[in-house]
Amino acid sequence: MTTITEDKAAPGQLALIQALVNTQYGQSRRTHTELTSPEQMRVWLVAHNLLPDGIPVTEGDFRRFLQVREALRALLHANNDGEVSLTQIEVLNNLASNAPLTVHFQLDGRPALEPDIADIDGVIARLLGIVFTSMIDGSWDRLKVCRNERCQKAFYDTSKNRSGAWCSMTGCGSRSKANAYRQRHNEQNAQ
Repeated sequence: MTTITEDKAAPGQLALIQALVNTQYGQSRRTHTELTSPEQMRVWLVAHNLLPDGIPVTEGDFRRFLQVREALRALLHANNDGEVSLTQIEVLNNLASNAPLTVHFQLDGRPALEPDIADIDGVIARLLGIVFTSMIDGSWDRLKVCRNERCQKAFYDTSKNRSGAWCSMTGCGSRSKANAYRQRHNEQNAQ
């Protein structure tokens, strides 16, 4: 399972979205990938209580699930001063059309969005319901992907002014600032 540093973990159900996005991040030698087959995906879904054990996952389910992950990553990129990808919005809208949600009232009287379908479409519905709910309660804007294009790891911005840009200041943030300094220094020397 994905390890998330405690100070960067999203609250409540939003942690599932963070965990999903973090099933793959980074590029080159430092790539982290958890979901490389339908069976690995099924195990991950069962471990995160999103799918009952014993339910098969097809290659098509696997492809759709990875589409959801990357479309959600694109939405999180927008939370870190990026642009919203219209292509990824279309992907989410298409997948959401096959993943209906209904309102169910909990024992405490609060409403919750619940999948109205089983299997992978129900999983997708549950995840999209979490996204919708977190957008309404305001926690969504703090879930971001690292501004380092070579990383793209999801993190929860706990800064007071919501200005966090990197998954780790000691890793990606430090490298980014050092690269910017070198670039400025080289430009000054070239003049």
